[in-house]
Amino acid sequence: MSEPREKLTPENVARISERIFGLPVERVTAPGGRSRESLRVHFPARTIIATQRKWPGRMRLEVEVLKRLSEQGAPVPAFLGGNEQIFFQADVGSRRLSGELLIQARAGKTDLMRRALQSLVEIREAGRRADLGRIAPPLGDQKKWVSGLVRSVVGASEMYGIAPPKLDFEALENALLVPADTFVKWDARPGNAVVGAGERVFWFDWEHCGRRQGMEDFAWLAGDEFWPYPPETVLPALERILPPDSGDDLAYLFLFISFHFVQRLTVIYRRYRSTGWVDAAQAMRYDKIGADPQLAQRLCLHGAGWAAHHDLTRPLTGWFSSCAEAIDRLADSDQPS
Repeated sequence: MSEPREKLTPENVARISERIFGLPVERVTAPGGRSRESLRVHFPARTIIATQRKWPGRMRLEVEVLKRLSEQGAPVPAFLGGNEQIFFQADVGSRRLSGELLIQARAGKTDLMRRALQSLVEIREAGRRADLGRIAPPLGDQKKWVSGLVRSVVGASEMYGIAPPKLDFEALENALLVPADTFVKWDARPGNAVVGAGERVFWFDWEHCGRRQGMEDFAWLAGDEFWPYPPETVLPALERILPPDSGDDLAYLFLFISFHFVQRLTVIYRRYRSTGWVDAAQAMRYDKIGADPQLAQRLCLHGAGWAAHHDLTRPLTGWFSSCAEAIDRLADSDQPS
């Protein structure tokens, strides 16, 4: 097993960049904060992104994925080179998708939402052409993992102090234990994409990619706390861009995304317990967990809407409502008396 690497300093990143590209580096900045693994390198006439990974195997996979997807014209940063410590990719911009979606949603617009969904379809198709399903590792293809996903709602119920839903756990596990044969980004959160040239949505951070059923990326996107659109807005757009025979895929999406909402609510609760509520705008800017009461309650609202579309998850609709009430109580308890 490979040993984890030590993180390079910005000064080391600058020296490596100058050696590889033969250009003077004016400065190195951290668009996502200094704790992140990607830095922006500023040359006199352009910028590029320098990325390092703690685990060498993940970096090698990410580099190969970027190369193959770029060759297929997918909406990803172009690979620019590197060495065994760090790799470089094109700087596709700083307009993070999460913030741009919020602006559009407040204006009552949905065109960027549709482009974001379409970009994931393009990536799935490019991954198929590039045969990425052959090199990407399987994700969640074991019964133990699926059982943990489904039964996480019991733990989440304990966290929020509400009654667990009455679900057919065995049927849910059987429905979610699917072949892992389609390439997926896996963490397709709005914070992992930017709106770049031509208003195209570009996706970065590929170290967690793999293969599974294929609809999971839509769940990560529409099941995120910073995603502003409810299912009644998302579904018609998604149905238009998917193949006509995608009924089974949508049925699977209803199941998976319902429990993805549970996962996000669990993550938010744990962050709240460790650091308290956060400033939502700052969390969005730096792509941090959106442990904000209003964002969490919106997750509950969206989760109930998605869960209502499938018989096996319909009991979750009431659970999400109870969770929203629990979040309201938590927020009230933190108010100064």
